[in-house]
Amino acid sequence: MLVERLLFFFLLVEVSHQNPSCAPLSVDQLTKKLGNGFIAQHMSMDQNFDGNHPLQYNQHGICGSKLEFDQLPDSYFPRFIRHVKCDSEEDKCLTGKSCQTVEAYIKILEKKATIFCDDDGYEQWTTLSLKIGAGCECAVDTP
Repeated sequence: MLVERLLFFFLLVEVSHQNPSCAPLSVDQLTKKLGNGFIAQHMSMDQNFDGNHPLQYNQHGICGSKLEFDQLPDSYFPRFIRHVKCDSEEDKCLTGKSCQTVEAYIKILEKKATIFCDDDGYEQWTTLSLKIGAGCECAVDTP
């Protein structure tokens, strides 16, 4: 009986802390929250990347490369990421060297899985780093 009462009490406390009225952040608010981390060459709100921000990469250099597009789940912002990948990481480009993807990190937002709103009554988001390919170059083989 005591266990049932304690379980009911904890369940009541948990339910009372749930706040389904957390307001979602708008695209403008999320972009502002990301700040200078929003890089139009690599990020998009939809699948249409801005033609005013082409991604410069060595498409026709010693190492062939291509654009890749990733769609992240709804709990991430922005959801569409564009990056560069070598056509083949094993391609030998010069003696003792091979084509390797140049890595870079970009900031994105992830919606926190929490029942609590932020201080202003909005959903909570946190910043994290995402590793992407920024180019492809001929580099010394690493073991």
